[in-house]
Order: sequence, then structure tokens, then C-alpha cells
Amino acid sequence: MTALNRLLLTAGLLACLLNPAARADVYVMKDGRRLEGTLVKEERGMLTVQTGLGQVQLARADIVEIVTKRTAVQEFEARMQSAVSGEEFFQAGEFAKSKKMKREATKAWTKAVEVEPNHVGARTALGFVLYKGEWLTPEEREKRIQSDEAAEMAARGLVRHEDRWVTPEDKAKLEQGLVLVDGKWIPFADAQRKLGLEEFEGAWLPREIGLARRDLAAVQKLAGVPLEFAMTSDALIAGPFAKQMLEQVGTQMALTRTWFDESWRSAPGLALFGGRLAEIYAFGRNSEPYAVTVPHFASQTNTDPPGWSEAVANSHGFFWIDPYPLSSARQWHRSEADLVGHCLHHWGHLLSGRLGYDGRLMPAWYEESIACHAELAGHGRNAVFCRGSLSLAKGTSAKGQSIDFDPGRFRDGGWREFLKAAFEQRAVPGFDKLAQIEFSNIELVDIATGMAILEWLRTQKEGQGLRAFHDALRRGAPKSPERVITDAHPRGELYDRAFVAASGLKWREADQAWRKWFLAGD
Repeated sequence: MTALNRLLLTAGLLACLLNPAARADVYVMKDGRRLEGTLVKEERGMLTVQTGLGQVQLARADIVEIVTKRTAVQEFEARMQSAVSGEEFFQAGEFAKSKKMKREATKAWTKAVEVEPNHVGARTALGFVLYKGEWLTPEEREKRIQSDEAAEMAARGLVRHEDRWVTPEDKAKLEQGLVLVDGKWIPFADAQRKLGLEEFEGAWLPREIGLARRDLAAVQKLAGVPLEFAMTSDALIAGPFAKQMLEQVGTQMALTRTWFDESWRSAPGLALFGGRLAEIYAFGRNSEPYAVTVPHFASQTNTDPPGWSEAVANSHGFFWIDPYPLSSARQWHRSEADLVGHCLHHWGHLLSGRLGYDGRLMPAWYEESIACHAELAGHGRNAVFCRGSLSLAKGTSAKGQSIDFDPGRFRDGGWREFLKAAFEQRAVPGFDKLAQIEFSNIELVDIATGMAILEWLRTQKEGQGLRAFHDALRRGAPKSPERVITDAHPRGELYDRAFVAASGLKWREADQAWRKWFLAGD
């Protein structure tokens, strides 16, 4: 054999090895083994056979029989030559598929549908789908569906608008931007609002979030400084502070809300706020952003008296409850902790003011006592007191006498100690005096007295006393902006009703009862 012939023979053998359809013979050995492989070469009585595990050397003398097998291609061609029916051609294709002979499989399936056009297996294998008794490609079927649908809709007098079929009249309405709701065509924005949504920067958000975000954007524009914000389930807290600080305020507000709901038997959620988020704005040491936003806030409510915005512009902060609960406070020359306390204090005012709100305001002693309790519940301090006088370094009584007590202890949560000192110095006001106090002249001893009365009321009627007192007080409150009934007789009747509802005692009896309770507890 020449070198060229040997090279051609080797190339042929390698081609067979690389061809998945190449023939594999079975070598039956004298010892009973059966090896399947392809002959690579035979030389001096030794056969080199390529198996799935590699090449092996077999002695010709040890071989009993060589069984020649068909290659996959040969097997396929044999099946195709013998096939007559569509099923036989289909099975030939399935054989080719099992051997990963894609082209041959397609050839067999194509022949199957030539012989038997509705052969399901072959049609499916070729990618056809059945539509109304006709085999189509998926693309053809989709076009046919669309064409049939268009014909059917046209027959019904309908026309296409975007992705649906409507009457020509409805299409005209839709092209005007109208939406059909409860049988009436209304603007799209109105339809979204009926779903409880509100637009903010092109997105429709849950109403309470959309309104709060819109308000925040307006305030930020006026303030002229970036305002970070955090949200809780019932409030938006915003200001030129780190988001982590605002989130912490939100966490403390949540503690206060839990305390309030448990104490006043108020249902959690936004119903208390008329379905809106409360808005809590906290400004920093720079007073300008706070001051320039006051006129904007004042324009949002019509329940505050003339001159209100001018007055609060020079204060540490303010709140309102109508038409929605809002608080704005500035750090100014105070610590950040005092600003946080201010927000929590206002939060107490918002909660109590909105509970059963009917346009009338609650007495100063009552509302301020709640706000101080709320601040305590949130972060354990009393940094803020809403009062007219700022000269209460030692604390004073309703009679104007000085109380020997460090007010710093009051700020650190020691209101009970303060009140005990006031009792020892006979400086605790009688209830009727307390009931006549306005915010402009409320003092620390009045606040501590009110806080004790609230604590006592909380123990009445198996925990229902505070809410019963609140509801009765709300029903008998004077018209806004008044908070105090100046006439003694109707004032006494109102508090009789409130205390009886809460404890079964009239106000004079209740005034003695809470004192005994407080002193016994200390």
C-alpha cells in the first residue's frame, strides 16, 4: 500500500469516527464478551477497534464473529424505502429525531403529510397548529384570528380603539379622554380619583400619598432648600435632615399613635384624619425656610383667626387640624432633640383634635395634657409646652405663686414629681379654675394637673373612661374658635355630663376622686 493510499485510508477511518451516523460492528469474542466499535486498522493479525471508551487491540484469533450493523443513516434510509403510510413516514422521522438527525426527521415528517395531510403527529412535529379544521403555521393562525375577529366585530358594528373593540360613539368619547364609570362618561382624572388615586408627577398614586407628595413639592419649592422625607402608615415627615432621623421620628410617632388608640379606643388608620396623611414638617436652625412657608400653609385653611399667620411666623411652630392634620416646627436655637419633641407634641394635638372633629375645639387644659402625654409616649420627655408665658423657670400655680421644683425634671418626664410638690405646697388648681384656662395663660402646674386627670380617667369604666369623657366634651364644646365656656352654669353642666359619662361622678366629686387616686398612688 502506497503512502498516499495509507493517508486516504486513515482519513476515511477518521471521517467515520467523527460521523455520528458511521457504522459500528459487534465483535463477539471467544470469552463471551461483545464489543461494539469501528475498525480502525488491521495489521499482523491484530485489529485496532475504536469503542466508546477508546481504542482497543483485538487478536483476530480471539474473535469468533464480527456482526455488521447498519449505520443510523442506513437504518433511516431503509425505513424510508419501506414506508408507505403517513404513520410509517412519521415513525421514520421519530427515529431520525432520536438520533439527532434533524434534517432527515423533517424530510420524513414532510413526506408523512404529503401522504396523509391531516396526520396530527407529523403536522405537530413540523410546527403546524390546527385552526378551524385547517393546519396553519402559528403566524398564519394569528393573522387568521385577527382577520376573523375584525370581520366579526365589523358585523356587530364595532370599531377598534387601541386594544379593544367599541362602538363608534364610545370611540369618539374615548378619543376625547373620557372614561365610562357607572354608566357616565367622565374625564380620566375624575375616574382615577373615584378609584382613590391622585396624580403626582405623571403617576397615579394612592390618594393620601399623592396629596402629601404634591404638598411636599410645593413646600420644598417655597422653602428653597432640599427636603428629605419619610412616610409611615399615617404621616409624611419632611425636613432638611437625614432620612434616618426622619424615619426615627416616624417610629416614635407610631409609638404615640399606639398609646393614643389604646387609651381613647380610637380605630387605627387614616379614618381619624379624614383619609389623608398627616403632614409633619421639621425645619432646621435656618429660620427662613420655616418663615417663608407660613403664608402657604395659612392659605390652605380657613379655620384660623385673622393675624394667625403673622403670629406663628415668629414662633417655634404651629399645627392645625382642618382641613387636614398639619404640623410645622423649626429647630431655630434649640437642640435637635427638642425639635423632635416638638413634632411629637404636635402629633398629640393632631390626634386629639381630629378625634370626633366636628369643627369645634377642645379645652386648652385637656388638649395640652394629651399633647404632653403623647410626647412622653414617643420619646420619654416633655421638651415642649404650648403656653403663653415663657417665664416658668420654677413653675407657677394658677394663683401665680412659685413652686419650688426644678422644671428640668418635668422636661425629663418627672411631671408626677412636679405635681406632688405642687400638692405639698397647696398649689394645685381646682378643676373649675383649670376648665377656664386658655392657651395664653396655661402654666406647668395646670398641665401636670390635666395629665393626672387623664391618667385617672383612663382607669375608669374598664378603660372606656377617656373616650366617654372625650365624646361628651366634644358634643358640648363651644363654637370655634372658642375653647372655653365662660358662663359658669353651662360650663359646670358640660363637665358634669363628661365626668358622669366617664366615671359616674359629677365634676366636683371627680375633682376629689382623682386627687385621692393620685396621692394614694404616690
